[in-house]
Amino acid sequence: MRDLLLKVWYRRAARHRRRLDHVVFVGVTGSAGKTTTKDLVAAVLARRYRGSKSPGTHNAAHWVSRTVLGVRRNDGFCVQELGASGPGSLDHPIALLRPSIAVITNIGGDHRKAFRTLDATATEKGKLVAAVPVDGLAVLNADDPRVLAMAGSCRGRVLTYGLTPDAAVHAESVTSSWPDRLSFVAIHGEQRVVVHTRFCGVHWIHACLAAIATGVGFGIPLADSAAALADVEPWSGRLNPVEAGGVTFIRDECKASLWSIGPSLEFLRSARAPRKVAVIGTISDYSGRASAVYAAVARQALEVADEVIFVGPQALRCAAARAHPKGAALHAFLTARDAHKHLANTLVPGDLVLLKGSQRADHLLRLVLARKGRIACWRMACRRIKFCDECVLLRVPQLPWPGQGAAPVGEPADA
Repeated sequence: MRDLLLKVWYRRAARHRRRLDHVVFVGVTGSAGKTTTKDLVAAVLARRYRGSKSPGTHNAAHWVSRTVLGVRRNDGFCVQELGASGPGSLDHPIALLRPSIAVITNIGGDHRKAFRTLDATATEKGKLVAAVPVDGLAVLNADDPRVLAMAGSCRGRVLTYGLTPDAAVHAESVTSSWPDRLSFVAIHGEQRVVVHTRFCGVHWIHACLAAIATGVGFGIPLADSAAALADVEPWSGRLNPVEAGGVTFIRDECKASLWSIGPSLEFLRSARAPRKVAVIGTISDYSGRASAVYAAVARQALEVADEVIFVGPQALRCAAARAHPKGAALHAFLTARDAHKHLANTLVPGDLVLLKGSQRADHLLRLVLARKGRIACWRMACRRIKFCDECVLLRVPQLPWPGQGAAPVGEPADA
């Protein structure tokens, strides 16, 4: 039944798409940063035109039809984020979207299980560039060789962005040292403009430059793009700051692929704070032995943080890192509640805490919420996608399993 409904939605969207020839469709894909790039592109284009974008992080194939159906004939643009789940997964979404502009963020290890190699990932993502018409545009990351190589398959115009001066849109003087946010000088031809954003971490520079480059393709001056970027807030769970009890938590707990941990730790390294704490949950998308990977990440974290805490059923795999000179500052807790108890006794106002985890596996946001008030949910096998502050179970303790006196996992509410 579900497949039938999806086909009906797709056919309706395809008919509606044929009536939208005057709307410029922008497709955004890549291994990471898609949602933020999509929002920034839409914010830049909205400075001059009316349009729409795909909602939230909805980038699966069935969401493309819903986005298309919501586009009006007199809209100027529609920005759609496209996620790939394996070889061939972008074929139908691209065929429906028929993008005039393709924006590629990067090629990384976030999809290792689905594609196995970076080249296979690039092949799938590159289909978006190949779909651009002769009068279209590809906006490509010049700092990523696999993305830059996609220029060869583009029938339309190519605009590059990046930190290299060879990029058509590039940046200088890039800074982001907490509590300061990301700022830089954007350059295109003779145009130069200082850009101040609300983002934490220098790695967001590419999302910002991609949006500016897309604006250039629409003829939007850099000054207008800079004003648009200044108003965009970072997405929840993607290095956004939250304060609780005088402690600042930097939430980066949406996902924790091995590839994504480096930028988060770099943010912590450059941050200015009396004391820095790194809380790391379940790591994903890596090759090799888990114990070696966890220990290597622990050693990296100890180089930039005053205390490093691993949380979850894999936490003890960091044990080999205790031989590090700062090994006494390394802790491992099998449950989020145990980690909360430790933090409740050790955190002091002024501390800066990085939360780096996988939402489905860890739900590290509970470490913030438990400092703000009483919560009841300490489930270890929830697997829900939504963040805990949006979940109805947050204040519902886990019930005993039938025939047992207590649930195998779950704790009573915090005091």
